[in-house]
Amino acid sequence: MFNNSLGYIIGHGGGVIMQHRYCTNITQAEAQPGDLAFYPNDSHIWIVVVRNEAGKLLICHCASGQNNVMITEFFMSGFTAVGRPDIFDP
Repeated sequence: MFNNSLGYIIGHGGGVIMQHRYCTNITQAEAQPGDLAFYPNDSHIWIVVVRNEAGKLLICHCASGQNNVMITEFFMSGFTAVGRPDIFDP
């Protein structure tokens, strides 16, 4: 369920840094679909999709250099943090 009590407006400004500020940091083990994965210094963001059969976390993003959407394993992607958006109620 979406909770807009924080005054957050989807698609309006802030970029990755603001997305991370609207999250509670969690461990990779706690990550669920819809959580966000962040590069160091909040330079890039991906969305958690699912865990594969081996239990590895898969994340998705639009790769401008690849000109398509990509799904890759968390550890192979260079991400260092996972956050759960505070705008969602459990």
